[in-house]
Amino acid sequence: EGLENYFFRLRDRQGHVVFVQGSPRFSLLPWPEKTPSDPGFYLFRFPSGIRVRGIVFRLGPYRAEMAVPLRFESRALREVHRAFLWAGTLALLLSLPLVFWLSRRSLRPLREMERVSREIMESRDFSRRVPLSGRGDEADRLAETFNLLLARLEIYFRELLQIFDNLAHDFKNLLAHVRLLAERALEREGPEREELLVNILYESDRFLHLLDLLLDLSEAETGLLKLRREPLSVRGLLAEIRQVFEPLAAEKDLRFEILEPEKDLLILGDRARLLQALFNLVDNAFKYTPSGGRVRVKATEKDHAVSISVEDTGPGFPPEEVPRIFQRFYTGKRGPKGRGLGLALVRAYVEAHGGRVEVESRPGRGSTFTLVLPREEDLNE
Repeated sequence: EGLENYFFRLRDRQGHVVFVQGSPRFSLLPWPEKTPSDPGFYLFRFPSGIRVRGIVFRLGPYRAEMAVPLRFESRALREVHRAFLWAGTLALLLSLPLVFWLSRRSLRPLREMERVSREIMESRDFSRRVPLSGRGDEADRLAETFNLLLARLEIYFRELLQIFDNLAHDFKNLLAHVRLLAERALEREGPEREELLVNILYESDRFLHLLDLLLDLSEAETGLLKLRREPLSVRGLLAEIRQVFEPLAAEKDLRFEILEPEKDLLILGDRARLLQALFNLVDNAFKYTPSGGRVRVKATEKDHAVSISVEDTGPGFPPEEVPRIFQRFYTGKRGPKGRGLGLALVRAYVEAHGGRVEVESRPGRGSTFTLVLPREEDLNE
């Protein structure tokens, strides 16, 4: 029972032992009368009670038998287990500093984001950015995304402050004018007072109209604008534009042209909002085109879409202004001829209909604004 070695032997085809190696004491033990002939692992129990694990396999023309006492096998397993336990403990202790260093390195971008966020909250300076390591890894990509978010927030808050400033200026002027009219009305009698009260109503309507435009613009830009969609004839829209602006063209000595499509086209949209967008574009063209110039409205069909363009021969504007002309309250370098809401509303209304606005302009040669809207179907079909 104290055997701690292995035993190995070879038998020929007749069953004679031709080779033996291993513990002499183990080899003297009587093997079971019947041992398995098929290759594989087996458990043996000697008459003395010792249990061994044996393996039988073919080795050329010989039959090989090898056995190890289970006590030795268990002890070997315990030794292996103990070795793995010590090795694992040592590896864990050695890896702790590395894990700590890697965790601090991986969390560094998050700490930088937290630091920058706190600095922005304390200073309200949205120009701050998270520094990049330059490695181009996941941490850098996360920092780039965070910086992009900060850049958009910076633009948003800058525009918001500009909007508040412009609104405060416009509202102050309107209310001051209304107050002045009211004070004069208190001092007047008869028809003169009535005229002042009519002016007060007019200024109040202007104020309410400005508020309605701002609410419409906010709802359109946030996707909350409710459109009253209905089939609209493109020729019908052009006819309304002609009716409103032809008299003004004669007054300003402008050549006003409307080019209709070869066949009438149908679009699905909110009539009031689309007309407002077109009126804004034509009104701008009239404002900036000098006497003797030309304003042309043209409707065409291309790639299953309806394009309505408004072209003028005004002063135009430089290419660097194109990204800004659709911003709220932006009046550009051509002079403050409005509140700067017209083009912002045009883009908001058109995009709410699933369309887009295209712009072409050359300084000194005029501008072309094109509304591209999805076509519903042909009216003639």
